[in-house]
Amino acid sequence: MTTADALLTGLVDGLRRRVAERGHAEARLGDFVFSENAGPAPSGASPPAGGARVAPGEVEWRYFISRTLAAVGEIGTLDLLERLTNGDETLSTLTGDASAGQAGRLATADRIGGLAAAGLAGRDLESGQVRLTALGSAVLAFALEWEHLAAGGSPADPQGPA
Repeated sequence: MTTADALLTGLVDGLRRRVAERGHAEARLGDFVFSENAGPAPSGASPPAGGARVAPGEVEWRYFISRTLAAVGEIGTLDLLERLTNGDETLSTLTGDASAGQAGRLATADRIGGLAAAGLAGRDLESGQVRLTALGSAVLAFALEWEHLAAGGSPADPQGPA
């Protein structure tokens, strides 16, 4: 498997996990909201821009891909994702820069919320620990390889990441 294949496989697997997680969450919410015998809960993904709908049970993949790319496209997001790779960060450590002031801390917390909504990061509510998801790890690996190649480097090991 080439590096490109490994990166794409990681992105696809991560996105599929995110879509499955969201589907389970929507089903739980639907079960709760529609539990008063109002009929079955709506299924599937959110409608794409323009109001077109996908068939029941199908996923609008462009929605999830666009959401992921939009979250990654914000300046500083890749730096934040890199900070999350060690697994030791908490919301307190990420927002604890006193020099950033209250507005800076709130902006960081908001960005982490955006990463979580896009499926790139997750936060344990008990411990406050913030971690990369499989999709976040795959997107970061892709971005780092892209940066490496753009800077004139040669492609990484054709066997893919270890």
